[in-house]
Amino acid sequence: MKFNPRRLLKVLTVIFVLLCLNNIIYYFYHTTKVQKEKGIAILVVLTKDSKEEEYKVALGECFLEKKSDQKKLKIEKDSHDLDRTCSIYTLRCYSQIQSYQFIIARDTDYLWCNQSDVSLKMHFSPIFENRIQKFFRRHCVAAKILPNYDALLFLDADIGVVNPKKRIEDYLPDGVDVVLYDRFYNWEVAAGSYIVRNSPYAVAFLEEWSNYASKLPSGFHGTDNGAIHMLLAEKLFPHSKIQVELCRKIYNMSKNYDDLFTYEACIQNIFGENQDFGKVRILKKGTGWVRDCWLTSCQWHPDLDFMLHGWKSSHLKKIFTKTVRPNQMNRSTWYNPIHGEIDLAKCHPGNQTWSYNPKLMGDKSKILESLTKFEESVALQQVKSYTRIVEMLQNK
Repeated sequence: MKFNPRRLLKVLTVIFVLLCLNNIIYYFYHTTKVQKEKGIAILVVLTKDSKEEEYKVALGECFLEKKSDQKKLKIEKDSHDLDRTCSIYTLRCYSQIQSYQFIIARDTDYLWCNQSDVSLKMHFSPIFENRIQKFFRRHCVAAKILPNYDALLFLDADIGVVNPKKRIEDYLPDGVDVVLYDRFYNWEVAAGSYIVRNSPYAVAFLEEWSNYASKLPSGFHGTDNGAIHMLLAEKLFPHSKIQVELCRKIYNMSKNYDDLFTYEACIQNIFGENQDFGKVRILKKGTGWVRDCWLTSCQWHPDLDFMLHGWKSSHLKKIFTKTVRPNQMNRSTWYNPIHGEIDLAKCHPGNQTWSYNPKLMGDKSKILESLTKFEESVALQQVKSYTRIVEMLQNK
């Protein structure tokens, strides 16, 4: 058969046109789909070994029924639809009130979020390796979901809303793409919740964080919580290499919590008193949207609080005393500030009134006094922890 260059050109032209049409259709379909989902989303990521019974109070008891009825709920097809099938209590109700999307995702549905690396396998046993990876996979999932929304609030599964009048937008100022906050009971940057804007910077930040599993030291590293400090130092202080490398030495030497906290105190010393670092904001202690419930025996005040952390079902206790004082309690204990069950049918923008346990509606001044005293003690501990740097380097 004689070669016909014109015929070949026509075939190639047709293939090219078809490919262009396919790309155009794909683009408009996904662009339209994304536009429909624009807005702010609240995301909870459950890992493979999450004990779902621990979160039935925070997420809703009927959530536990999903495993036995996967075909009906279409879990294997779209984990984004999980929340549409049952009551999710405070987070779901709050999302409906403020017109946010609420998403419960499983990391097992995102096969490309498999934070596994050769260097990680060299350092850790397979069992421990998986425990490490699960924390990093959550941020990979967040990076995949973020482009579908204007912004995303990532939450640990044991966080609940107490004040539905607060809005997520108030914590995301213009020009800032990533918002983190300092934990109250120590000097760590919290890894269990953050707000990210849909931007190339924020997506890349989450991807870098999720991939940091391969860079962890072989000692006591603190998983994603330890990693976020070094990642921030590397990204925000590229010209402070001597200080950053000093902290890295401490990180590489870490053998226990004391060492880990010294490393984090080292990083915090680089941060200083600033909270704004270009596209990243790290809110100072007590100014974030979440704090631990046990810090004030779960007493709260609407002027001070938005969300409370530590709502694991097995840790929930009844109040047997006539009164509750805003003092620190056992960290493995919490009281439910919500009185009775939440009716999702009543959760809409015009109804922001919830029923609360009156014993846990605290006095603002007394709560502030208790938190201030605790903060002072934490500041002293941070200084003591930082001074261990010399001792650690001398004994290496």
